[in-house]
Amino acid sequence: MIYKKYKAGTFNTKIIYVLAFIIFIAGLLLLAVFSYSYFSKKANVNNLTEIELKGDNTLIEKKCEFIRLLDGVCVDSQEEVNPELVAVMIENHVDARPQSGLAKASVVYEAPVEANYSRFMAIFPKDVDISKVGPVRSARPYYLDWLREYGKDILYMHVGGSPDALSIISKDIRIFDFNEFSKGPYFWRSTDRYAPHNVYTSSENWQKAWNKFGTKENTDFKSWNFRNIDNCVDTGEECITEISIDFLPPSYSTTWKYNTSTRKYARYQIEGRHLDQNGTAIEADTIIIQKVHSEVLDNVGRLKIDTIGSGEAIIFQNGHKEEGEWRKDSVTGRTEWFNFDGPDGQPMELKPGKIWVEVVNERGEVDWK
Repeated sequence: MIYKKYKAGTFNTKIIYVLAFIIFIAGLLLLAVFSYSYFSKKANVNNLTEIELKGDNTLIEKKCEFIRLLDGVCVDSQEEVNPELVAVMIENHVDARPQSGLAKASVVYEAPVEANYSRFMAIFPKDVDISKVGPVRSARPYYLDWLREYGKDILYMHVGGSPDALSIISKDIRIFDFNEFSKGPYFWRSTDRYAPHNVYTSSENWQKAWNKFGTKENTDFKSWNFRNIDNCVDTGEECITEISIDFLPPSYSTTWKYNTSTRKYARYQIEGRHLDQNGTAIEADTIIIQKVHSEVLDNVGRLKIDTIGSGEAIIFQNGHKEEGEWRKDSVTGRTEWFNFDGPDGQPMELKPGKIWVEVVNERGEVDWK
């Protein structure tokens, strides 16, 4: 009888221990869920407010709870913080102007190709609505170095490419490749322009491509740091209102003009104000000048551009100019921007909104006033 009481007591004790352990584990799980929910939201705040410009040029500031990793823009939910991305090669040949869809890009890289003509790689959130994007042109290796900063699942749309670029694409499974030569149904050729300046795509087409070939898991990438930047007129500093970039030849030279009322930079080319084909003005919130070393590879004039390492950088935001350097430690490493006068080892913070990276080699010149 004593033995049975002893066994019963041991059994009850074990039940208590098991229940206590289950409650403890459940508590840890709840704490983890709460912490993830709370801190993932807080990690995307960075004390940002969304600044809305009304028609009478007055500003309204709203609290920003979630920011998009791509460009620091306020979004409505955690699900929109890290959307699937699409990169499209868009040409800037004089016969390709005006372009389509360029004004809606969140991040644009403009860099020289053969003869120092400039070409764009425009990055969009997948779910943006754009009926026409292009003209789409060919890939180059250095654009792929910037592309791979955004993780393995960014959709890359182009029409062919240089031998080196196509070789990289064929070997690197991280590149979600959509070449018009092999994925023709996701592009079309317009009849109002002659080849090769007449290939276009659209958000409807790349969303179909994602639905058929894309993965469900989006790879995180290292976001730039974002914060609100004071307008130059409010700080008493001298406002830099014009940035000139000479790509050579002159028909590719670009000017950005800062509007102190809208707090945006308007883009100009030789034809005047740079507009999309639908009349939308191309504007940016941040202009980054990335100075690079380049060399000609062959008699076609293809370039090798050094994208890994470091070099001079100049950042223009809200009329301010900050000089520093860019650093990129590997093909997939993020290019970051450092202010010479800023905290040691801390990347610069960018203004949320549209970001243009102007890649300038030895043949190009940059001036401002």
